[in-house]
Amino acid sequence: MEIRLEQIVYIDGSFVPAAEAKVSVFDRGFLFADGIYEVSAVLDGKLIDNDSHLARLERS
Repeated sequence: MEIRLEQIVYIDGSFVPAAEAKVSVFDRGFLFADGIYEVSAVLDGKLIDNDSHLARLERS
């Protein structure tokens, strides 16, 4: 017996089934390849300097 979980994606502030996710061809990220790369440091299961990290992310 095979169990398949439906893929869910987060787009435009909502979680939707992947098959229903759509991105407008006029979306700035699509047009200009805008994006953010994020990495959080973790030590012994705890985030390191998370407040500064979130402040930098918000400015991005």
